[in-house]
This record gives sequence, structure tokens and C-alpha cells, in this order.
Amino acid sequence: MADGEPAPDLSIDDQPAQRASWQASLPAAGFYLAWAGLAFLSHLAGRTTLDPAAAALLAGAVLVTNALLALLSLPAVREDSDSAIATAQAGLAIAWTTVYAVLAEGPGELVPGMYLTAVLVAFTRTDSVRLRQLCLAAGGGYALSMVIRLLANGAGEGLWGEVLQCAGVIGMLVLLGRRARQTESDHEGLRDEVGRLQQEVERMARSAERDHLTKTFNRQYIMDALLREKARADRTGRPFSVCIFDLDRFKSLNDSHGHLVGDRVLAIFANRARRALRAMDAINPTRFRRALGRLGGEEFLAILPGTEIDGALRCAERVREAVARHPVDRELEITVSAGVAEYRRGETVPELLTRADQAMYAAKRSGRNRVRVSAARNPPPRKAMESAKPSLRVVR
Repeated sequence: MADGEPAPDLSIDDQPAQRASWQASLPAAGFYLAWAGLAFLSHLAGRTTLDPAAAALLAGAVLVTNALLALLSLPAVREDSDSAIATAQAGLAIAWTTVYAVLAEGPGELVPGMYLTAVLVAFTRTDSVRLRQLCLAAGGGYALSMVIRLLANGAGEGLWGEVLQCAGVIGMLVLLGRRARQTESDHEGLRDEVGRLQQEVERMARSAERDHLTKTFNRQYIMDALLREKARADRTGRPFSVCIFDLDRFKSLNDSHGHLVGDRVLAIFANRARRALRAMDAINPTRFRRALGRLGGEEFLAILPGTEIDGALRCAERVREAVARHPVDRELEITVSAGVAEYRRGETVPELLTRADQAMYAAKRSGRNRVRVSAARNPPPRKAMESAKPSLRVVR
């Protein structure tokens, strides 16, 4: 390191995590501050009394336990952990409310509100299962504090009033738990509906990209894909090629067998061509998959990313063989002629397609069921051309 050059700062900035942790502690802090203030005012008014030593012990215990909880939750508060932290905060609030209810002397008007507010600390931050558990804990804590006070002090004048008050609080907690379960159910239903809508949108998007008869890409999509591939090749210098396939004697087939048979033949060709291209993806994988689309009628276009002319020859020949090898039925054989062209840097898409189209028509003129190659600026190596099958010719 050069003299005077500052050393790189390798420390990890955990301020966002700390800030998120303290923000998660704010509801609990608000609960304790609010009810501690109200308890102090109640004490000043003579409604409740609490031994100073017990009050100091209770306040210290509240501070220590919540500080420990805040430290334990110091790592980045994620969505999944925030629910557990909120539940722990509310559980502590319920526990210390129960301790206060047992230690304080007086009618205890504040206790019901404390229990309800303790549950509300986590109401919007936890799931329905944990919220119902908190409601159960609050109701049980309130009932336990009343039993302890009854055993310690005996039945006083306001016993039945406190019993009714406790029953009312427990009833409200039950309603809160049910409401939480209903809210969770509504959220699940909403998530399911959103998921169904997303699937429908994706299905419609796929449908808009596809030719309904052959299940290949439609003309609009395949031409857009070709423009994108050209832009990528111009930007990166990576080669790509195209193949144009045209079914042989398709008009005669339509005239003699009808359009239903013609549609069936188109679908069969598309299926065989897709399988052949997928097999080439497995044998000679590229970063982007080969795509097949219907240009119109019986004419199809294949885009072969990352493929030079020799690889395009193999792809086209594989498709031609897959189509010719298996007749549709005993009386109906189908073949395809193909023209192949490798992209020349700087040429337009129409120029590229014209060269592939000319090569395809040259294949038809030479007897059909052939693959022909448009001459490229840099022709393939001689060995590749010599090893090519007799059905492969270069159109210059």
C-alpha cells in the first residue's frame, strides 16, 4: 500500500440491523412506559398500592429481561424472525402484568387494559397461531392472578365485580383470537387468489407468444426474438445462425387430403422439430436455447444462438431426418426442405432471412428433402464441408 493511502474499510456496517432491532422493540417500550405511568398515577390517586421494594424489583426485572431480548434480536430483523420477537415481547408483557396484578393491592382497574394491550403489542406482527397462544396466556394469567389474590386476601367486597371483569377480558381475548384466525384465513385466500391470477396472466402471456395449432412460437414472437439475438450478436460478437424449414408439397397435401390432415401434418412436424432441437440443446448446449417459430403457412424459422454454420447444418439435418424417417401413416409421408444462414455482422434481419430463404428454395429446386446453406463471408472449414452428407450444399 502506498504511503499516505488510506486503508480500506473492511468493517461490516451493521447499523441497519441495529436500527431494525431497536425499531422492533418500540411497541414493547411504549407498552411499559404507558402502563408504568398509569400505575404511578393510580398509586398517587390512592386506587392501588405497591410496596416500593416490590415496585423497584419489578421495574428492574422488566428492564433486564427486555434489554436481553433486544440484544438477542440484534442481528438483522428479518420478516420470519420479527414474528417470534413480537411474540416474545408480548409474552414478557403478559408475564410482568401477571406479577403486577398479584403484587398490587387495590381494585386493579388497570390490569384488564394491561392484558389486552400486551396482546395488541404483537397483534399485527405475528401469525394467528402465536396470537391465539398469547390470548390464551393472557386469559390464563389474569385468572391465575385472581386465584392467587383470592387465596391470599380472601373474598372481598368487589369479588364478583372482578370475576365479571376477568370474564369480560377473557371473552375479548377469545374474540381477538378468532379474529386473528379469520384474518389469517382471509390472507391465505387472498394469497391463493393472487397466485391463481399470476398463473392466469402467465398462461395468457404464453398463449400470446404461441401459435395455437403447432404450439411453436408465433411470427411476432420469433421475429422479436430474432431482433434480440441480432442485437446481442452485434454487442458481444457471438455468432448465431437461422434455419428456415418449408414442408414439401404441402399445398398438394392440403388439396388431396383436406385442411384437417394438413393441420395435423403441421403439428406433427412442429413436434418432431422441437424434439430434435431440444436434443441438440442437450448434445451441444449453448447459453440460450434454440427457438422454433411459425412464420406462416408451412414455413418455420429456427434461431440457433451461439451456433456457427457447421452447427446449424447439423441442427437442420437432424430436423430433416426426424421428419422424413417416420411417415405420418402408411399412405402419407412428409419431408421438409431447409435453408441455413449464419449471421454476418452488420447485415439486417431481412437480409439474413432472404439468404436463408434463397437457400431453402435452392433445396426445393434440387429435389426437396434437402438442406442447403447460404454462402457466408467466412465459409466453414473444408473438413466440415467434406464430412457433410450429400444432402448438404452451399448456395452462393
